[in-house]
Amino acid sequence: MRRLQEAEVLNLEVLERRMKILGHNHPDTLLSMANLAVTYIYLGRFREAEVLAVAVLQQQKSSLGENHPETMRSMSNLALTYEKLDRLQEAEDLGILVLEKHRSILGDDHSDTLIGMVNLALTYNKLGRLQEAETMLVEVLKKLTDVLSHNHPATLRTQSHLGSMFNKQERWQEAKDLLVPALEKQKDLLSPSHPHIMDTINSLVITYSKLGKLKEAEDLNEALGRLKRQRI
Repeated sequence: MRRLQEAEVLNLEVLERRMKILGHNHPDTLLSMANLAVTYIYLGRFREAEVLAVAVLQQQKSSLGENHPETMRSMSNLALTYEKLDRLQEAEDLGILVLEKHRSILGDDHSDTLIGMVNLALTYNKLGRLQEAETMLVEVLKKLTDVLSHNHPATLRTQSHLGSMFNKQERWQEAKDLLVPALEKQKDLLSPSHPHIMDTINSLVITYSKLGKLKEAEDLNEALGRLKRQRI
């Protein structure tokens, strides 16, 4: 949490400077606003993220065009924000739109396309469309592994999402086989209290509990509690 708060302060400082020097509508200013919106997503401040993301997207559509990579990235971030806010129909509609644009302009294997697929899969998961979500995540995980490597944070995040989905389907052993190596690698790459690590731990606590590995579940749950206290 501390690093995310530091990122917020830094993004706010950069945004303020760019607004003064470049103006509110300069692409670099809009990029700073988009970065701040992403930070708010990680901080769980989804409504603040939405306000920023909507403002950025409207201006980028006007100044850069709907098919500019930065505009499409903002669309993807807004779709993710809607998913976090449980505005699932809006998340699905925007997620499908941006995914179609990414595929048409960037190609099926571009990292932005693949991340858009992950975001849409999360929406399908919340909608209870588990088979669609699983099919999409399995495809993305394979491609991310090829495009970005096994150890890239985006690959590990997708692996964790898929493990969590297996939990939801009561496929406990398959979940464990994904979540354990994902967590080990995330610990090497991310700060201990990073939201992605905490999400993976939370999923693995459920997995261990359902597998009857109560000591492992208890130890992880205690570790998760310590991490949450550190974030306060």
